[in-house]
Amino acid sequence: MEDTGRSGFTLVELLVTLAVAALLVTAAAPAMARFLDQARLRAATQALVQELRQARNHALSHQSRIHFSVAVRARRWCYGWRDDSACQCDSHAGAALCRTASDGRMHTQSSADFPAVQLSGNQHSTAPGVIFSPLRGTATATAFVLRNRYAVARVIVSPLGRIRVCSPGGQVYPSC
Repeated sequence: MEDTGRSGFTLVELLVTLAVAALLVTAAAPAMARFLDQARLRAATQALVQELRQARNHALSHQSRIHFSVAVRARRWCYGWRDDSACQCDSHAGAALCRTASDGRMHTQSSADFPAVQLSGNQHSTAPGVIFSPLRGTATATAFVLRNRYAVARVIVSPLGRIRVCSPGGQVYPSC
């Protein structure tokens, strides 16, 4: 006797499978958003650390004072550095002034590259920024805070010019 039943899935089985898949995607969406925001915060923090280290190395190798400037306006921010004097990265014309005399390269970064990440400088300073000295790479001590809706990262510049990163509560980086 032959089995004349058809093989395949019924409509009810397909609808149940789709409902379970939709439930799993809905549950995973907040975790994915959190992961992406933390990745953006890590990328912004690493970009800031890289520019700070590059500015310090430039001060040492070219034996010149380097001014690392930060401009924060509402939710927009930028930073840049150059020798001689502070640069103004918050205007289009000013960003072109963030060039070093020795190599003519522009050294700026803006919040447009890191959406939803906020940057703030040291609250005790009227003009947030760092000056790196050519003498052993020493610096004006300061701290920068980067945050988004899920995490906070602090970039600390010591008087000796050392740059370290920490996170209050150890969310993204080691605890402060």
